[in-house]
Amino acid sequence: MTAIIHTMMIKHLTQTKVAFIFLALCVLLAACDPLAPFPTPTAAVLIVTPEDTATLPPTITPIPSDTPTPSPTDTPAPTPTPDPCLLEGGTVIPFDEFRSEIAGENLRYRVYVPPCYLESQKRYPYAVLLHGLRQDENEWETIGVIEALEQGMRLGAIGPMILVMPYTGQIGAADRFFPDPSVEQVILEELLPAIERDFCTWNDREHRAIGGISRGGFWAYSIAMRHPDIFGRVGGHSAELNAESAPNAVSPLALASNDAFLPNADLSMYLDNASADPAGVSLELFSSRLSARGIPHDYTIYPTGGHDDDYWSSHVSEYISFYGEDWPRRLEDLPSCLDPSP
Repeated sequence: MTAIIHTMMIKHLTQTKVAFIFLALCVLLAACDPLAPFPTPTAAVLIVTPEDTATLPPTITPIPSDTPTPSPTDTPAPTPTPDPCLLEGGTVIPFDEFRSEIAGENLRYRVYVPPCYLESQKRYPYAVLLHGLRQDENEWETIGVIEALEQGMRLGAIGPMILVMPYTGQIGAADRFFPDPSVEQVILEELLPAIERDFCTWNDREHRAIGGISRGGFWAYSIAMRHPDIFGRVGGHSAELNAESAPNAVSPLALASNDAFLPNADLSMYLDNASADPAGVSLELFSSRLSARGIPHDYTIYPTGGHDDDYWSSHVSEYISFYGEDWPRRLEDLPSCLDPSP
């Protein structure tokens, strides 16, 4: 199947052209899953292809003509001017001691607050960002998430938000799942209450996101797909969804086929991987199962890169743009911290 998809990817594509392949890819991907019915083309699947070498056309000598009347020039729409304090840098606050009673270990975390946080007295949307296997709470900073966010804020392309970057420890690496003590319980029962107690956050599902890299992507999808009342957006970046020991009740691959509530959950989902990444096999299957049930999601396959920080760093701007896509870009549109969260 990979060879078929690759052939379709490169056929008829020219330099810098990006091919949106909706219906054809959905049908192909669904064919990988023998139990899937004929798919509804709801997946926005973007396959970014390598550049082909193109031959420039010959130069044509123009025929002299009268000087044309200048055409009116459209005035571009003004770019929203960000708040002055957004031009400054934000702050990362480390919480080096956070003893989890559920995990029985210290699950420290780091919180980024935007530059206007103290002055504004506003409630901010926030994203919980989970690291990959054998990594720690610094991975998202290492790949440049803060620089990407602050550049987006300076350009007015994305609004301010709080980032929560926890260390998931041994319990996050272990195959321990609900109802046994798991990283899911740590996040839902310990981390989120601490964040919403200590920071001025906008505490509804539409303004709370979760995402992860590799193993963290598995946890992000497992949690969000079963708790869409808590998280309205979920991202998986080279997510390792093929956890064979995960029971069907918590496995994203199984939930994509069997979760009765998912079609009406209104959960915004984003997936991506490099074309040569072995994690892409399970992500393609996951996408086909969602498509077969008419569940919208965005899935991007990039032509280059591996399963590593270099790849994730090259796309971190897309990730942070997804998480903040529907969130306010102006401080005045955020609710007041002096009032209860909407």
